[in-house]
Amino acid sequence: MFEVAIGVLGLLIAGLTYKKTYLDRPKEELEHFILQFKTTQSTSKKVREQLQLYAEENNAYEQEMFGGITVRNYLIMMEESFDKNLSDDLLKEVLNVKPSKLLLISMIESLNKQLDALILVRNLIDSTRYSS
Repeated sequence: MFEVAIGVLGLLIAGLTYKKTYLDRPKEELEHFILQFKTTQSTSKKVREQLQLYAEENNAYEQEMFGGITVRNYLIMMEESFDKNLSDDLLKEVLNVKPSKLLLISMIESLNKQLDALILVRNLIDSTRYSS
């Protein structure tokens, strides 16, 4: 009898853990995701504007940035990436899907990587601008 009670208790704990991990809407992760999304979105816009301004001021559209990619092409890639990965419509779609905690964590990590790359570009622009 005691073994059955422990078995039932174990199943109950496993069920609650599964529900909490995969089925509950993770409020904290969702708030963190929205904040990270908006931050990355805003930073992307600002970096794109800075790069556009730098290119205009220095007639640098054909200047190479990374591995053969010109400033002009990088601006185009940034615009396409923004439309695909950082648009308000995408945010609405993601929120409508009601993603799991694990999916939100994965998306937050992806946004962190995008933000790091944007900061790297911003620093490159700043170093180029001030070294001229």
